[in-house]
Amino acid sequence: MIVSCPVCRTRYRVEEEALRGQSGRTVRCANCGHTWHQAAPPELASDRDEAKTDGRIEPALEVPPRPATTLEVPPRQRALPEPSRRRSRWRVLRWLLVAVLLALALVAGIVIARGAVVALWPPAARLYALAGFSAEPPGTGLKIEKLAPSRTPDGLLIEGDIANDGKTTQNLPRLRVALRDSAEKEVQFKIIDPPKPRLPPGAVAHFKTPFDHPDDAATGVVVTFAKP
Repeated sequence: MIVSCPVCRTRYRVEEEALRGQSGRTVRCANCGHTWHQAAPPELASDRDEAKTDGRIEPALEVPPRPATTLEVPPRQRALPEPSRRRSRWRVLRWLLVAVLLALALVAGIVIARGAVVALWPPAARLYALAGFSAEPPGTGLKIEKLAPSRTPDGLLIEGDIANDGKTTQNLPRLRVALRDSAEKEVQFKIIDPPKPRLPPGAVAHFKTPFDHPDDAATGVVVTFAKP
């Protein structure tokens, strides 16, 4: 079979078996290097086709092997599942439940620690009363002990200790020092500041205060924690 280069017109003799039974091959011209697709010959080739050709006939045409082609198959994308409505609803309900529990815990803490709240902010006692909760009395968890009044040239000197028997640090409220007569009737009192603002658990704070010009009817002393 004779084939011709479409560029330089160089002719080549090619074995039909190289192209027979195929749709064609890609061939390359040995003279100019041009490549082209050569169709396959018919099943019955005529010998007269070769006789009609004239000109220079090259002995062979370089037929490079057909390169193997690979088809890149993109990875199959997996569709993302749609979000479940049940999961979304459960997530919302869960956050609502957490918010409600936190609110209840906050309210419970305010109610349980109302004594400390009132000690820090005395007007809170009215808010507790409006809500139906009675504030804990001042000095809850504290104890006044070793009370020792003594006479001085100018009056009385009253000393004592404040002990914290609890397990937490307590805010010390102000002290109310009252003088009573023989009938246990209060005849005179004064409010003094605590020796320190806070008292750790198990600690003791000593207080001392003078009482100038006490009432002549006074025979006893009572020290309590003053109301806010």
